[in-house]
Amino acid sequence: MTFAGRSIGFRNYGGPDVLVPLHDEKALDGPGRVLVRTAFSGVNPVDVSFRIGRMDAFVGDIAAGFVPGMECCGEVVASSAPGLPVGRVVNALVLPGPAPRTGAYAEFVQVDADRVGTVPAGLSPRAAACIPLNAVTASSILRSLDPAVETVVITGAAGALGRFLVYASGAAGYRTIALARPGDEALLRGLGADDPVGDELRTPDVIIDAANLGAALSDRFTSAGTVVRVRADTEYSLPHASLITATVREATDVAAHLDWWNGRIGGHPEVVGVVETFAPEAAGAAQERLSVPGRRGRSALRW
Repeated sequence: MTFAGRSIGFRNYGGPDVLVPLHDEKALDGPGRVLVRTAFSGVNPVDVSFRIGRMDAFVGDIAAGFVPGMECCGEVVASSAPGLPVGRVVNALVLPGPAPRTGAYAEFVQVDADRVGTVPAGLSPRAAACIPLNAVTASSILRSLDPAVETVVITGAAGALGRFLVYASGAAGYRTIALARPGDEALLRGLGADDPVGDELRTPDVIIDAANLGAALSDRFTSAGTVVRVRADTEYSLPHASLITATVREATDVAAHLDWWNGRIGGHPEVVGVVETFAPEAAGAAQERLSVPGRRGRSALRW
């Protein structure tokens, strides 16, 4: 069975106006796959990076159209995967790519079952759509750390990725130091952050630079055992023993990570925050909202 619907993508790099409707037609194409009728698609800064050409190495030929978007939530409408029947509400981590096969800015999304999580009752689909990218990134980062680590510093801790990192770090038992703007202290303590006391903060075991501070870390810290960067082009002058570049493309156990987070976000909605929704045709406006100074919360396309 073939499913036809809408998708949003671009054929040229540029501003929000390059996002246009594209033809979208999908059919289940192999074992261990599910086809999802999308309810919401999460909108993230990496989508903008694809649109402006910063991620050109991962894009290839865009003449036929490139569909961005790395996360979504919806209902399974076709499945060749045991345990994921038609009618199941799921969220998924999706890789963007050339139309019409990939990308979450689409009415129908086809994805491998091992990148799909089950959405429990009580977790809203709009929130579930904004979980996969940051959740899997956070879980993968924490998994990559040396078992001897005790103190983890997180920059941009009240941001979209930072909240997931703070929660995951606290749940893992690390002493978690969350750096954010004044006024975010209560939120971050509720997520599991500790008060930043002690001289060891100048030389923490790990700094996860979710705010992409780069060289500015040297203004606050003397050194670090490990620095984790979330953008591959961020550079650091701060002395450090090792550098980890977070990449969700290489994440493993994605479905297990999603199920873990899906089971917890319902009780901690502040991890995701408020989700503002936009029509697919307003995807450009949804991306523009990401750059509003001081904004808290997420953007999602509503299908």
